[in-house]
Amino acid sequence: MKYQKIVKDNYNLHIINTDKFKTINVRINFKRKIKKEEITIRNLLNDLLINTSKKYPTSRDIEIETEDLYNVGVGSTPYKSGNYHIISFRESFLDEKYTEKGMNEKSIEFLLELIFNPNVKDKKFDKEYFDLIKKTVEDDISSIKDNPGKYSLIKLFESMDDGPLSYRSCGYLKDLKKINEENIYEYYKSVLKEDVIDIFIIGNINEKKLDIFDKYIKNNNKIEYKESHFIELNPINDELEVKESITNNQSKLAMGFTTDNLTDFELKYVLALYSLILGGGPNSKLFQNVREKNSLCYYINTSIAVLSKIMTLTAGINSKDYKKTIELINIELDKMKKGEFTTKDIEDARKIYINGCNEIYDAPMAIINNYLSSEYGGLDLVEKRLREIKKVTKKDIVSVANKVNINKIFLLEGTLNNEKEKTK
Repeated sequence: MKYQKIVKDNYNLHIINTDKFKTINVRINFKRKIKKEEITIRNLLNDLLINTSKKYPTSRDIEIETEDLYNVGVGSTPYKSGNYHIISFRESFLDEKYTEKGMNEKSIEFLLELIFNPNVKDKKFDKEYFDLIKKTVEDDISSIKDNPGKYSLIKLFESMDDGPLSYRSCGYLKDLKKINEENIYEYYKSVLKEDVIDIFIIGNINEKKLDIFDKYIKNNNKIEYKESHFIELNPINDELEVKESITNNQSKLAMGFTTDNLTDFELKYVLALYSLILGGGPNSKLFQNVREKNSLCYYINTSIAVLSKIMTLTAGINSKDYKKTIELINIELDKMKKGEFTTKDIEDARKIYINGCNEIYDAPMAIINNYLSSEYGGLDLVEKRLREIKKVTKKDIVSVANKVNINKIFLLEGTLNNEKEKTK
């Protein structure tokens, strides 16, 4: 596997050459500094571009073309990446040596047509499709409470920070109301001109045949954003516990933990093993002692957000068990600080981490994400990760355990069980 980055006048081309897969996979990212008021319009633009274009105005037209291209797969996702917002388009298609000559270029051109030749007339997006997709985005934003687990994390982050961590990835209804088919076209033009464009492509690739990107990507200012993707939190207040009610049987507990002065090695590797031992699966301390032994939750786990330098804990509980659950979580946190875990715990966690790294090699998009995280966040590539994780010691984990602190506790309290208790 060979990687090279080619800096073009209008975009960056990242080529990962390998003959391991029968497919070619492409990812095209548009990146700029995140602004809360721009998240909604970027989400809507993402959906507009991937669902309609001038050449393929209807979903049926797109479906027919994907079939003609041997079932090429296309998709897109807008997402936050620390201090930045990214609109990411992806495509996967069979290498032309398994289909017919010229299909690689035709397949890439199909994705580029969707992105760079939008369904626009008289300087505005087609109204019929605009209204249809805007309604879909509105429904997505309005239904956020229908997913209590996701909603509880949103509320947790909003209680921890007033910066990028707190911004809702789904967007905001008040911003959506301001968007029409004309001003979103003006914004689209600014995206082509001002966003950093990164193209990642993996497969058995002839670099000389990739100049098709030059035909479509023109007049980009190639702005170089200097600020890191890593977030520095802007705390809102000192309130530890925040609660909100929901009409549901189950309550959702979400806890946010900040980290004090972690070294680069601690952030990338030690914190990962700490989280895996504490709440990373059925053998973890929280699962065994809060769920299995005390039957206080339906599920419980922890995860790391490296770019935010935080750890989150999520659990499904009954509201009546809230205080007892918090008490047992604190006991497990204290045990980690005292080093009350075994060598086997460390090796089991290390094995999970290593297996996860090795699985990256099995999926083209996972390999792209590996290089992408290195490009954006300075995170290490798989080969280095596998070496560095073996260096983590028990002393390292205890040290990190004493740098992890509860910042906020959010309880989305299900009220149905409370009502049942009152009627008994």
